[in-house]
Amino acid sequence: MIAVMYTRSFLSDVRRKALRKGVWYKALDSLERGLISLACRVIDRVESVVLGVEIVKIMKKLVYSMKSGFVRRMEEYGYFKAREIVDQVNCWDQSYSPNWSLKIDFVRYLALIEYNWPSGYGI
Repeated sequence: MIAVMYTRSFLSDVRRKALRKGVWYKALDSLERGLISLACRVIDRVESVVLGVEIVKIMKKLVYSMKSGFVRRMEEYGYFKAREIVDQVNCWDQSYSPNWSLKIDFVRYLALIEYNWPSGYGI
């Protein structure tokens, strides 16, 4: 069973926000847009498990599309690089186990360094 309860007002708010940010037509195909629009008009809340699973997939796409480029880069590169650094430190000293890969400030710092690194530097 899906723990998230989607209501008409929630779906309408997400649709409105996606339209404002300009990702409604870019991120979703016509079938997905139609499913959300129809759910906003017809039902008060989603009770079907099958419909709920499909709406979760659509919401995941919308949430990813509404993130800024830096946040996406931070999630893709920053967490990967932080995990890589922590693994290297653990190879040097098994007794020292830093928790840097979970610290958002460290991940943000790594992503910011990579984001501002000159493209031709180091070749």
